[in-house]
Amino acid sequence: MAGKFCVALTCAKDNTDRATVAFVVANAALGSGQETLVFLSTEAVRLAETGYADGIHEEGFSPLQELMDS
Repeated sequence: MAGKFCVALTCAKDNTDRATVAFVVANAALGSGQETLVFLSTEAVRLAETGYADGIHEEGFSPLQELMDS
């Protein structure tokens, strides 16, 4: 499975730091040319709802919605 990368995420508003870092890692994988998948389960599934990530912004990182859009 060379060239493929999967990030598993179980957090959303219950742990915004983990949710943010997961998408930072996913964007880094994309930037390095990896085919990238973000697997959402449990609480993280809520991130698939339109607008749910709005307002989530961990200091030092881009807003979560921007990271997801990337």
